[in-house]
Order: sequence, then C-alpha cells, then structure tokens
Amino acid sequence: MTVRSRSAKAAALYFVIHLMNEVVCYFMLYRLVQDPVFITMVALIYNCVAFVPQFFWGALRDLIAKFKPGLLSVPFLLSGFLIFFLTDAKGALFWTSLTLLSVGNALIHVAGAELTIRVSDGRLTPVAVFVSGGSFGVILGQVLAATDLSFWWIALLCALMFPLALYGETLYKGNPKECDDCTGYDHVIPGRKVAIVVLAVFFIVAVRSYVGYEIPLEWKDTMTEAVLLFVFMGFGKAMGGFLSDKIGLRKTAFISIIGALPFLILGNRIMIVSLIGIMFFSMTMAVTLGMVISVMKIAPGAAFGVTTAALFAGFIVKLFVQSGNFITDTLIIVITSAICFLLSMYIIKPEKGDH
Repeated sequence: MTVRSRSAKAAALYFVIHLMNEVVCYFMLYRLVQDPVFITMVALIYNCVAFVPQFFWGALRDLIAKFKPGLLSVPFLLSGFLIFFLTDAKGALFWTSLTLLSVGNALIHVAGAELTIRVSDGRLTPVAVFVSGGSFGVILGQVLAATDLSFWWIALLCALMFPLALYGETLYKGNPKECDDCTGYDHVIPGRKVAIVVLAVFFIVAVRSYVGYEIPLEWKDTMTEAVLLFVFMGFGKAMGGFLSDKIGLRKTAFISIIGALPFLILGNRIMIVSLIGIMFFSMTMAVTLGMVISVMKIAPGAAFGVTTAALFAGFIVKLFVQSGNFITDTLIIVITSAICFLLSMYIIKPEKGDH
C-alpha cells in the first residue's frame, strides 16, 4: 500500500468515525431538558473532560504503541450513552454517563489524530479531513435529537464504530518509518524554540476559539442556517489542510486569518458573506496543527492535545468575557487576528521561492 493510498483511507475512515462520534454525543446532549444553568455546567464538564485530557491520552499513545484509544473509545461512548437513556440518569448516575461519553469522545479524537498524522508523510490534508468530520457530526446529532428518533438507532451507530476503528489499526501495518516518525512535518523556521512555538500555538488556538464565539451572526435564526454554518465550518477545516499542502502554511495563514476578517465583520447580517468568512476562519486549524507537530514530531498525539486544550481555554474565556456589542466584537476580532497572524509569520518557515 502506498503512502498516499494509506493516508487517503485513514482520512476517509476517521472522517466517518469522527462524524459518528459527534452524532452520538450531541444526540445525547441535546436530549437534555434542564434549566440554562445546568446546561452550562454540563457543557463545561463535557468540554473539559473531552478536550483537556487529549494531551494525556495522546502522550500515552505516543509512548505505548499497544495503547489503542480507538478501540477503547467505543465501550466508553456506548456505556455512557446507554446509562443515560436506559436509567433515566439523574444525580451521580447522570454525571457518570456524561464522564464516560466525554472520555470516549477524547479517545476517538486521539486515535484519529495519531493515525492521520503518522501515515501522511507531512501532509496536513488527511488530519484536516478527519477533524472536519466533527462539524458535520455535531449538527447532524443536534438535528436528529430534535426528532422522535429512538435512541436505539444511535446506539447501533455507536456500536458500528468499533469494526471501523479496528480496521483503522490495520492501516499502521507497513507504514514507512519516516512517516511514522513524522519527519515530513517541517514547517517551522529553524532555531525557533519548542516552548515558544507550543505557547504561540496554544495562544493562537485559544484566541481563535474565543473569537469563534464572538463572530457577529444576526442572521442565524433557524435550524437550516445552523446546518449551513456547521457545513461551511467543516469544509473550511478540510480546505485548510488541502491549501497548506498546495501553497504552504504561510499563505494559508494569511487567507485564514487576514483574508477572513472582512467577511466575518461585513457578514453580520448577510449570511453568505459570513459563511465565506467562517470557512476561511476554520482553515486556521490546519495551520496551527502543522506548526505544533513540526516541533513535536516524536509526540504527535500530545501535539494534537495542545490544540484541543487550547480550544477549551477559549471556551472558558468566552464564559467569563462576553461583550454582545458589535463594535467591541469587531475590535476584538481585528486586534486578536493581527496578533495571531504576526505570531504565525514569526514561526512558519517561508516556502521555497518566497521572500
């Protein structure tokens, strides 16, 4: 099996698995009927357990090849899901089900990141395609939760993830050593210290996570518009990987950070303009991944975990810092985007022929 065919299979496989995972999680989360304070607490704990420990799970997979997070994820997801629906979970039982679901979610992310990074010989398209599946799954899970669909169908969907994850493990066999060691990821200017790059990536991702919540969206009122929002986000994440491989990280960073600005700001009341900005904005994901993996080649799982922990940091900032004012939101988007762009230019290696 060639590197290209293996990486394409890994990307397609974990796009589907990631989508299925988010359908399971958001079907359960959107079947909750509680007061807003309780829902906020659930969102906080779910995001914390699902995103922050990915650094730990990723590092564990980096250190122990026999650790199979993809295979472990399904029992966690399915048990948490069934506890919730079969027991009318309340109190400690509910928090147990939520924790199991969140851990399963984290393990799926780590498995997909490890596979798509390690088999791709430095290309970012496969991992970007894998990540993009989540956006489609999140909105599909919400849509299905709003119907009278039986939870048993979603439980079956969850169970079907196991043979897919099992197949994913076979894609490691015969993988060239240079791919598995991630030597192809070389996007950072020589001499940039690892700690500085990691901190810069964490800052950029956290800022972009926060800004993502602050994007003015007066047009988003219906479920159809919400679906379009998540679809454009998904396409943007995948496109970020494709463009990074075709034109380089620096140019992709310019398009995704600076190029997105006018669309995000002017699209406040114009849906298609805003959607284009969100698509560009979502491309940043591939850029930051390329940066951090380049300085953490021996630990791509942990590198991926740096970005997911940063996403949670941005979520926390959003909980405590809210403006709700168009002018303030615009200033936040412009200033933080400028800082993130300058940081990325300081770190990313110029492509051949660039001056």
